[in-house]
Amino acid sequence: MTAIIRSDTWDIDRRLAELDLTRAVLIDVVEACVAGLGGCTENDPPNAPGYESYRHGTRRARELLRGDGWAKDDSGNFCSVVNHKRRFRLVVMNSDDGAGLPDRVPQNRCKKGPNSERAATVNQASLFAPEDMPLPRPEGQPFGLHGYTTWHLCVFISGETVRAELSLLNEFQGGYFTGLFEKIIVLGDGDWKPANVFDDPDQDDGAPEFAVEVKRK
Repeated sequence: MTAIIRSDTWDIDRRLAELDLTRAVLIDVVEACVAGLGGCTENDPPNAPGYESYRHGTRRARELLRGDGWAKDDSGNFCSVVNHKRRFRLVVMNSDDGAGLPDRVPQNRCKKGPNSERAATVNQASLFAPEDMPLPRPEGQPFGLHGYTTWHLCVFISGETVRAELSLLNEFQGGYFTGLFEKIIVLGDGDWKPANVFDDPDQDDGAPEFAVEVKRK
């Protein structure tokens, strides 16, 4: 199935509105990720930059969205903010340099476990006749994670380069996401204003995940 790439401002704003989101909110979350990573020093443990980026981003997403039809959810140690009306979860993920680029699939920086694999499976199973479905509908389908699809806010940070996208990832192999159904570019090349950012190309999010965790349209 050909991936849907949304990179035009009007299309991005329209699609995010369908998801009860705005670009401003997602950029605010990305800024929190950058701040979390930038607060680390060489004296922190090696996984601290990635974990702090993930932690601050997740916290900020919940601060901004809870109380507006969204709720915090940590079931199965899969930390997200969930939209019960739209039946999907939003998860912050540290990504490689594929984030924010129209022709790339963003991959998680650190190897993920069963929860992420189930999320990809659920996303894949939910997509029928996408041109007729502005939002994935999980009713009647075999889902894990309480039957909700999962959107990942994929954030790439390296030095003064920051890119981000909201992606519906639907393929998973060997601990890494390998495919997507749809991507909404939040910050593309040149959209981020340079700032002093801790540069660690090998960062991962360090987040626990237990079992009890392209083509242009």
